[in-house]
Amino acid sequence: MQVSRQRSAAGPVPAPGWINLAAPALPVFACFLGGATTKSAEGIVVALLGLLLLIRPPQISLGWITNAIVVALVVCGAVAFLPARWFFQPEWRAALMNDFGIPLNVDLTPQPWLTLGCLVSFVAGLSWLYYCATQELELRGARVQLRVFASGIALLAATCIALYLAQMAPPFWHNVRNFGPFPNRNQTGDLFGIAAIVALACGQDDLRHGRKRWIVWLLAFALLIAAVILNFSRAGVLILIAGTALWIAAVALRQRKATPFALGFSILLLVATALLVFGGETFERFHLRTPGAAGMSSDFRWLIFQDAWHMIRASPWCGIGLGNFEPIFAIFREASLGDTRAHHPESDWLWLWAELGWPALFLTVAGFFSIVPRVLPLKDGTNQRLRLAALIGAILFALHGIVDVSAHRVGTAYSALFLFGLSLHRPLRLRPSRSAPIIFRFVGLALLVAGASWSVAARKDLLLPGVVGADNAKQLAIVANRGRNYPETIDLATRALHWAPLDWQLYFLRALGEVQARQPTASALDDFRRARFLEPNAYEVPLEEGNVWLKSQPVLALTAWRDALRRAGDRRDQLYAKLLSQTAVRDPAMNRTLEQLSNGQPSLMVTFLDSVYGDRFNAGLDHLLARDPNLEMLTRDQKKQLFMRWAERGDLARLAREAKEHQDWNTYAWEGLAKFYVDRKDFRAAYELVRKFGDAPTLPQTAGESSLDDAQKQYFAAPNNYAAGYAFYREQMRLGKFDDALVTARHFTERKDSPVYFHFLEAQAWAAEENWERAWNAWSAYREATRKR
Repeated sequence: MQVSRQRSAAGPVPAPGWINLAAPALPVFACFLGGATTKSAEGIVVALLGLLLLIRPPQISLGWITNAIVVALVVCGAVAFLPARWFFQPEWRAALMNDFGIPLNVDLTPQPWLTLGCLVSFVAGLSWLYYCATQELELRGARVQLRVFASGIALLAATCIALYLAQMAPPFWHNVRNFGPFPNRNQTGDLFGIAAIVALACGQDDLRHGRKRWIVWLLAFALLIAAVILNFSRAGVLILIAGTALWIAAVALRQRKATPFALGFSILLLVATALLVFGGETFERFHLRTPGAAGMSSDFRWLIFQDAWHMIRASPWCGIGLGNFEPIFAIFREASLGDTRAHHPESDWLWLWAELGWPALFLTVAGFFSIVPRVLPLKDGTNQRLRLAALIGAILFALHGIVDVSAHRVGTAYSALFLFGLSLHRPLRLRPSRSAPIIFRFVGLALLVAGASWSVAARKDLLLPGVVGADNAKQLAIVANRGRNYPETIDLATRALHWAPLDWQLYFLRALGEVQARQPTASALDDFRRARFLEPNAYEVPLEEGNVWLKSQPVLALTAWRDALRRAGDRRDQLYAKLLSQTAVRDPAMNRTLEQLSNGQPSLMVTFLDSVYGDRFNAGLDHLLARDPNLEMLTRDQKKQLFMRWAERGDLARLAREAKEHQDWNTYAWEGLAKFYVDRKDFRAAYELVRKFGDAPTLPQTAGESSLDDAQKQYFAAPNNYAAGYAFYREQMRLGKFDDALVTARHFTERKDSPVYFHFLEAQAWAAEENWERAWNAWSAYREATRKR
């Protein structure tokens, strides 16, 4: 009791024992909750953090410089609520308001409710860092916390491996490859990589003190390596190797002895060997055998960076406000234009710059350098090896943020902040603060209320203002639309748009309700236009719009489908074929109207010709040849498709005339021309065409030259042997015995189970006899048999 009073008088009281379990358990728990990437899971983590701050708030201050930086970062997030007219007015904002009539608030952020929710998350992250950095821990307590964290992540790795082998996954884990809690494998690899460095340090610490527990840490280290390999992430491998090498080198250099160097090199060699032996598909992703296969210019990530930079340049210096990157970035996608929507810029630092402006970027770097000196001195008796491992993990995490967004995921962000906070030298040598507990208890209460509200609202489908309410309203509107309750669809979408006015799906849902409820066409048109502007890349948006308009306003359907074809890119021909097929049954009049979309676009005209017959085919062919007389705008496959249909449905005499003027067409038009010559009984010309341009079969391999007598003996000894029959036929043809070769070939063609190439050989023999009609018939039999097989 007396010791406790003395500590209270001298400075902060060391943290109670339960904190050594609760603090490291929070980031581990967040990772088990699918990385807390959903608002429901994040709400649980934020509420627990708020509870922790209420019970045990920070007792000391990190100094006025660090405090000023933290406050300034919060201010950067809050600047978004200032009037937009005080700042540079970007063109996209003017377009949203003036051209599309989207009613934005006066705030700088176009979505204040979403920005507010993200600001709460941002404050929670800063509070967690401050809490971890100001824990008044004894050396043993710091070791316990790092061990609990590393053990928890190793347990998570073991769970991932077991679930992966069992082909199972918890319902709150969403991963395409069915491995790991995070949707993105890079974040899973990042987590396991930095945890492996800490596990290695824990094992070395126990080994140095003669404790047999190092065997357990060796097993944990092996589990984390296995998880990194199975995760199939290059980032995880690089963090693991770089972190292990840096930690071993730093420890060995400090001791300046040969033994640590040898032991460290052995450990690193074992890690590299394990990765090389078991890495397999993971290492193939590094393109080590083809160094040029993953060049920077061809990497899609760099195209995202380019478009993100253009967006930053076209926005105010203070950013666009938290939570606004995804909808606004969709407008700026040009170099990175693709089928899928980009949810982030593939970089934590670019994301921070885009939403909070360059001051936040500068403050973040300044904050790091204001705290890092507190890691020193790294001298014996200060957990220096464990703290060094934690610092290396945090630094590699920050560097990985240049090309990934792990800092925007609660599970990984809280883990890295925890390691950074635990890397500080203890005792902290900081002064107690009277205001810190009061401020953080107030923050803790706010986080507890906010986190609990998010979690409850997400689970109960409550329309809580913000991202949770908007998502809930969207899902309820989808259900209402499927149930044909169109007034409710419109009402729910309208309510959600008050909180998320840049969500294209909400405008699309409201437009669907307005069309089905037969409200004024202008309202639905405006909402569809807004949806298309806010999602300018996906062709499915105007495609579905056209499907909605088809029954009531076919002209509007045609306009929407034209935009869908423009967006479809390489899949444009397939989409056009789908539209033609769809309307041929449901709406023949629209099917004829769709022909207008192909005018002036040869590739679409080929697709159109693939679906019509008779006069429509001939008229379409006229349009195509008038537009592109030499068919220079068509690909090889499109030419083959065109001439195949021309041979089936078109004027063969015209084909023959055109082919005389374009000799290069014979490569594709030979079937139609052969059919034309057959109709005119010119079997020689037909056969000469198919012999020159047709597909020849793969013939058996022979052992080399042999005499006719030897081939005859082998054939007569096994008359059903195909190889022997082919060898006998070949010798007969070589010696000019064409009649005998015909007998040999027909011996096999008269059998149904014989290889199809004997029909081809029969055609060659008839051609040698200059019996062109039979040569043609034999080749036709070969062609028909090939198609059946």
